[in-house]
Amino acid sequence: MADVRSLRVGFSPRLDGISARHVTTLVELTVELPPIVVQRSSLRVVDGMHRLRAARVRGDRQLPVVYFDGSDADAFVAAVQLNLEHGLPLSARDRLAAAKRILASHPQWSDRRIAAVCGVAAKTVAGLRRRSLDTGHHQDVRIGRDGRRHPVSTEEGRRLAEAIVRREPDASLREVARRSGISVGTAFDVRRKALGGGACVPAGQKAPAPPLAELAAVSSPDGLPATDQELAANIRLQLERLRQDPALRYTDHGKALLRLLTGTLAFISQSSNTAGNVPAHCHESLRVVAQACAGGWYQFSQMLPEERRRHRTVGR
Repeated sequence: MADVRSLRVGFSPRLDGISARHVTTLVELTVELPPIVVQRSSLRVVDGMHRLRAARVRGDRQLPVVYFDGSDADAFVAAVQLNLEHGLPLSARDRLAAAKRILASHPQWSDRRIAAVCGVAAKTVAGLRRRSLDTGHHQDVRIGRDGRRHPVSTEEGRRLAEAIVRREPDASLREVARRSGISVGTAFDVRRKALGGGACVPAGQKAPAPPLAELAAVSSPDGLPATDQELAANIRLQLERLRQDPALRYTDHGKALLRLLTGTLAFISQSSNTAGNVPAHCHESLRVVAQACAGGWYQFSQMLPEERRRHRTVGR
């Protein structure tokens, strides 16, 4: 509990301030309201200004609080997140202003991370970043929603990976990726082009993300580049092995995983036709969901320890 008189105006993202109508609604409620969030060091309100005003109107002397320990910049981020989750909705103008402020205080965050906090589109944050004159907003590495550091451009990482592949051709893809700061899929693309004599980093271009088929082939037994037909055959072979594995086919979790894998691959095979039949107004939402699904599958693949390859002796 905290003394109502000790609490101070805080970090509200609402440009128009407190809504008198919403305060009146809260005053008339008979149910117990959630505790307000207060920055411990300053006693400034992070979330709950309307509840605080309602308490003062009722003449309450104390309020239940939850303390927030963090900087002013982090307190504002928390205020935006909490206001998006409950209570009076933030206006589009509020959310855009919040995105500008968080971009200024957390330029190292990725566009998607800031967008998720503020409830705006990632391309909106990207536009704000491009128009900003502050060079601190434009960094080579950004921190994503997963808390990891991601390069804005993989050009330098691809060059480093190419050097590792040429110097140590037997190094695993995960080792190459770890040492060069790129994804396993990008490491696969670099090795394929390095061994095939192609350019690992196209001149004047950012390296494109590898196709899903290439990501799926990363775990192929020999790790060597393959044709599209070989990639498809390898995927079918690996899926069939999983289907025949008793640890999967006879357990509930295993059956669910097999259904997800089979459904995903079936969808990918007809995704071009499906995309052509999607109404235009659904494109943005589907893009967000599809990218989240793809990212989720990739993160799942990274959680699986790499099995040590056994070298077979010829003529044994």
